Amino acid sequence: MDECYLYGLPNELLLHIFTPMLTIELLPLTSVSRRIYSLIVRILHNRLIAAAELHSHSVLLECFHPSAKLTEPPYFCTYRGTDGLTRYNEIDPSEKNVGRLGEMYNMYSRYRPHRRDLEAGGRRVKPRPGDVPGSRTFPGTVQDRYQGETVKQTLSLEAHELFTQLIAQTNLVKIGSRNLFTNFVEIEEGVLRVWRQWLKDVSANCTAAERAAPEGIVEEVGKGKEVVREMVEEKSSLEDPHILWVTPRKDSGIRLNAREKKFRRNAPILISADEDLPVTYEIEYDGKSSHGSLHQLSH
Repeated sequence: MDECYLYGLPNELLLHIFTPMLTIELLPLTSVSRRIYSLIVRILHNRLIAAAELHSHSVLLECFHPSAKLTEPPYFCTYRGTDGLTRYNEIDPSEKNVGRLGEMYNMYSRYRPHRRDLEAGGRRVKPRPGDVPGSRTFPGTVQDRYQGETVKQTLSLEAHELFTQLIAQTNLVKIGSRNLFTNFVEIEEGVLRVWRQWLKDVSANCTAAERAAPEGIVEEVGKGKEVVREMVEEKSSLEDPHILWVTPRKDSGIRLNAREKKFRRNAPILISADEDLPVTYEIEYDGKSSHGSLHQLSH
């Protein structure tokens, strides 16, 4: 009887052999041959697709100043998409696919935190009580552009402070009955160092962008009837100055807008030219980027 080698098997059987293996076990095998590389890339791509469509789970963000650890609530995040993630197309033998694995590793999933709870599906924000068809707060109107009240926080720096810090914790949770977590997996935890100069630059960018942008659709939400602008989905670059990365590995980051809040203060009589004044900024969570990559699947 002729000997049977691994390469003598059809792709369907090879996929059946490789599929049960963990991602961390598959990655070293990509260097065996071009055929094995293509099959493993297909498996990993399908896993990323499945992870992006995991409607039963939600991302939970906790980001707070150390002094507000016991008072700042966690925020549920709605999934906004993964740039570059499309359905798998059959690989053309004449096309080089060496860089496909690197492209998959550099994919980021985008989320937006909200102050309101999520529905049972885990992807939509619960409507406010009293929402009726035809009203401004009914789902399906402009409200769905940003799905929930925007998360905002206030950061203050004294005259001698060059920066402040925020503790960021990201978790993947599964919401069961009675809004209880039936599964809780930590994604990443770190400390964001928010510099005074960074707040000043971002605030200037936001002010310039608001002046240059045309008047868009707005809606008044919240108890104080706060005016909220229409959210426009944009692809964020890794070099976006508005993004603060949780760790140097840049596995996850938070995109923030900032606006300086002016208060009436008694101006000091004498002040040095290089001395700073106390400042207060309102930061707005414009979104969260998470490395929806092979690093996440391997854990």
